[in-house]
Amino acid sequence: MTLADLTSALNLQAEEKYRRFAASLIPGEDDLLGVRLPALRKLARQAAREDWLALFRALADATCMELVMLRGMLPGYAPYATFEERLRAVADFIPVIRNWSICDSCCSTWKFVRERRKETLDFLQSYILSEHEYEARFGVVMLLNHYVKEEAWAAEVAALLPQVCCNAFYARMAVAWCACELHLLHPKIAAPIFPLLPDDTHSMAIQKIRDSRRRPRPPQFALDIPH
Repeated sequence: MTLADLTSALNLQAEEKYRRFAASLIPGEDDLLGVRLPALRKLARQAAREDWLALFRALADATCMELVMLRGMLPGYAPYATFEERLRAVADFIPVIRNWSICDSCCSTWKFVRERRKETLDFLQSYILSEHEYEARFGVVMLLNHYVKEEAWAAEVAALLPQVCCNAFYARMAVAWCACELHLLHPKIAAPIFPLLPDDTHSMAIQKIRDSRRRPRPPQFALDIPH
């Protein structure tokens, strides 16, 4: 599948009404076609069955959001790629992440990291501690997608969240989201980290917990931890 093939397929799937809606959710993003995520994933899966690495390289200069996102999905969907090939591709891709939608959609696709969580966590450390907004968000959203549900890794996640030093909004929001999920899944492990979070991140995490209807909140957890 060539770049021209992909562009043609995306144009066929584009919806102007959806493009306007998506653009309203992603501040500053105007280079998008309006292709819904399920359709984009289907196309990425098809493309990944071919020479995914050649296509990944061919898309390196793409600017259209859907093409950038599809490029990021390829390492997750490539059926015969090695762990090392996939992780190198992810590392090459991280610098082009420019909004929360590209970040989160691609992170959820990279399920291959679950094969070797310890090695991946070592890889993630520098991103989690980065001062760059979408590097930090990438690191935290990877924890959220591939670690936080596993009790064996919950303590590692709890130890890392207070170390996030990036003050940019989408990085802080990712920390709040991850802290909320950690509390809902492992409240005893999560409780000690809340006093360690910056005030605004702490407040966002508490609000997310309050908004959640997934399960009753443990009565022993103090939602209004003083700072």
